[in-house]
Amino acid sequence: MKSRKASGRYAQSLIQLAIEKSQLEEVRADMELVAKTCSASDDLTQMLQSSIIKTEVKQRALEAVFSKKVSDLSMHFMNMLAEKKREAILEAAADSFISIYNEKEGIVEATVTSATTLSTDQKKQLQSSLSSFGKTISLKEIVDPSILGGLQIRIGDLRLDASIRRKLNSLKQEIHKS
Repeated sequence: MKSRKASGRYAQSLIQLAIEKSQLEEVRADMELVAKTCSASDDLTQMLQSSIIKTEVKQRALEAVFSKKVSDLSMHFMNMLAEKKREAILEAAADSFISIYNEKEGIVEATVTSATTLSTDQKKQLQSSLSSFGKTISLKEIVDPSILGGLQIRIGDLRLDASIRRKLNSLKQEIHKS
């Protein structure tokens, strides 16, 4: 819980600084890259969370991974986290930044699970259908063939399961009750 609060504070500070320096969109893209990279690399995450590895080594690793891909402001932010021995919350801070940014901009993130990849037209139609949740819908798509067909949609705490698998399971339970 402490790391969530701390990551939120660091993210809020980074947003304010990015606004002051007119680099909000650039830093948003950087934080999306940082969050994706950290979540995709267990080695990077473990290295950042290790208390055995020295701060300087972690800073060099962050430089090697991100310096050519992110802005100076974002790189400075990561180095500052390392200097304060808070590098373990880098991914959480990046996620918090994205959440705060989305909230400020009225962007609602929807996670859509389908059995096959959605076409561009299907994504546009889905975004239009979900537009009542926010002025902009950011779709995160997951392909899971085990749902057999249909969609599962998650927006915040709201879940909609219109998958074939759920319908078959419901039908199976009804048959067993009879």
